[in-house]
Amino acid sequence: MMSNKLFKIITISVLAIAGFGTGLIQTVNGQEIGDKLPDLKIKGPFIMGNEKSTVADLYQKGGLIINFWATWCSPCLKEQKRLDSLTQIYPDLSVLSVTYEDIPGVKAHFARAGLPKSKSMIITTNDTIFHNAFKHRAIPHNIWIDKAGIIKASTGGDEINEKNIKEFLKGNTSKLHIKKDRLDFSFTKTYHVPDSMILFRSYITGYNEEITSGVNFGPDENGEFKRLFAWNRPIIQFFWLAFTKQKNSRMNWNLIELDSSDSIRFIQTYFNRPLFERSRCTNGDDLVTRERKWDYDNLYCYELILPKNIPASKSSEYMLPDLEKFFNIKASTRKKKMMTNVVSLDKSKLSKLPVAKGEKPFINKFYDRLIVKNTSIDDILDCLMERFTDDTPYVNKTGYNGLLSFEIKSEKGKLTLEEVWAKLNGFGIKKVEKKHLYEILVLKDLSHPNKI
Repeated sequence: MMSNKLFKIITISVLAIAGFGTGLIQTVNGQEIGDKLPDLKIKGPFIMGNEKSTVADLYQKGGLIINFWATWCSPCLKEQKRLDSLTQIYPDLSVLSVTYEDIPGVKAHFARAGLPKSKSMIITTNDTIFHNAFKHRAIPHNIWIDKAGIIKASTGGDEINEKNIKEFLKGNTSKLHIKKDRLDFSFTKTYHVPDSMILFRSYITGYNEEITSGVNFGPDENGEFKRLFAWNRPIIQFFWLAFTKQKNSRMNWNLIELDSSDSIRFIQTYFNRPLFERSRCTNGDDLVTRERKWDYDNLYCYELILPKNIPASKSSEYMLPDLEKFFNIKASTRKKKMMTNVVSLDKSKLSKLPVAKGEKPFINKFYDRLIVKNTSIDDILDCLMERFTDDTPYVNKTGYNGLLSFEIKSEKGKLTLEEVWAKLNGFGIKKVEKKHLYEILVLKDLSHPNKI
């Protein structure tokens, strides 16, 4: 579960697709790649760097990368460390690292992580000038300016490496992968279908480099849904949403049994790097190129639009027929004896249960707290599995059908699963690890059967 149990949107756009303009871009706010960089002013607040520097000072030294980032973006932070190292190796390269975030949060981040050591980096906060000049959808996002002030490329984080930096400083950007983007894309609108009169549609398309990646799913407050949209996602994601009745999107591989002689097409490269390196995808190309090819071959977009709301519990009835036919996969379930968290309720503590008082249903886990309003124990356990990446499934043996409301705030900073269970124990809700029969998803790949 993400924002609440009524409407869940997960956007997985951090590394993928970004850009500028309103169409398929090679433009920067109306300027084409190859145009002269406008005379933009560097304004603070400054975190580090020479506050008197101008954009021209930076690119004339040898070249400039304008780097867009945020403290919550893990790939951005890794990229920033690479830029720190690369600018120390190649001091002619300047980096202007800008974030829209306010200075207190950014200062707090660097107080924990430490400032970059490079003298060729400037970091500023509260930025609007460069964000307005170089509009984009996703971060990391980088604008490459040569020493003459010419806009040479816009890229994501994959292109930030020593080989590309060396070529850039020599004046060569021909091998950089240019980002493509549509700023007018919205996952809240029907995907590529302008006809709002559609009453029913179920369709699958291949990978689309021009949009982000994510899932828009979940029942409303009545446990019903009318539309599901998953874009640029692996095959197994669609079957998982049907299997879980749209209760969560994070795939728990302990609950998936895959019968295929070509398992690499189901598993994204970063989930199982050794498998990827042993597979048919090892063909001599560099890793980024091979990963990009995997995306084109194995990611899909799927949308289901229904004429009226139906119970989310019937998701599989509407989703599986088309999914099974298109992907030639037979989906089923079976009971498997496995290690589980068996959850019970101490009846002597019933008076301590935080019984709901009719609030609007809501559940969400934030960095330092968990907020639960008018929510069942089943939905609370589903949230814990997804938001705390707990792969040991829960078996609800409480026998309690009421709804609960409570808030748990961490005393240490980031909320941990241990803190949550300490609070639940106080309510009389306890868990014990033991083997138990649990339903799992079984996928049989009919196109690539295992040879016996």
